[in-house]
Amino acid sequence: MEAIETLSTGSGSVRENVHDSNVWIHLGVLSTLGVDLPETAKILDFGCGAGGTVRALRARGYLNACGYDVGDGRTLVRDDRDQMKVGTLLDLRLPYEDNTFDLVISDQVFEHVQDQVRAFEELLRITKPGGHGLHIIPARYAPIEGHILVPFGGVLQHRWWYKLWASFGIRNRFQAGLSADETADQDAFFVSEATRYITTSCYRVIFREVGFQYRFAEQEFFDSHHRPSMRAIGKLGSPAMGLYRTFRSRIVYLSKPDSPKWARRP
Repeated sequence: MEAIETLSTGSGSVRENVHDSNVWIHLGVLSTLGVDLPETAKILDFGCGAGGTVRALRARGYLNACGYDVGDGRTLVRDDRDQMKVGTLLDLRLPYEDNTFDLVISDQVFEHVQDQVRAFEELLRITKPGGHGLHIIPARYAPIEGHILVPFGGVLQHRWWYKLWASFGIRNRFQAGLSADETADQDAFFVSEATRYITTSCYRVIFREVGFQYRFAEQEFFDSHHRPSMRAIGKLGSPAMGLYRTFRSRIVYLSKPDSPKWARRP
């Protein structure tokens, strides 16, 4: 939520600071996990948007960082186009060779991916044996769904629920002036068309079946955080980590075994 609020100021330098912070979060978690990432590492930001995190990585010396997203690429500036690739929702084969990347990262992306099994199969394919992944995935049971701002809107996906809250005045910034019915229709369409919130228990199965080794790294996230208040929360241990994972975000560390036992689906 802090990133969303900061971005709303419209300052380009503030936007870059947000991406800088995201980079430090990812690198801090990896370092706490004992992952030594040389500057020559090939890094993919999966769901890179306009490429801010890729630029922040490259500014820190990771010149082999690149990005991938779906869409038409209109948000990319000319200098970014060599580092960013754009695909479509209908083509889930990523445009990279097998065993390409040392690290694949994402931040608040997978809640928008409809076929997440296929996506993780592709990430496994393009990750080098012994390579890593670090993904921040919003929680299914978040008290406020981050896009439509409806309480528990990610799990209670009913139009009547959205209309109830719209009647109380709950709208995102794109819905100002809409009636409760119009807002509820937009919310219902958005969560159906553009979101898929998967439970943590199901993610455990997906990672195992796809072929990744995995662990949930919320403890490392808090322990390595630049804010003292966050590090203090980390000292509360497993109960606090479980609450964060359930109601805020999953911090997922993945690694590809040196000899993975997996078979791509036809």
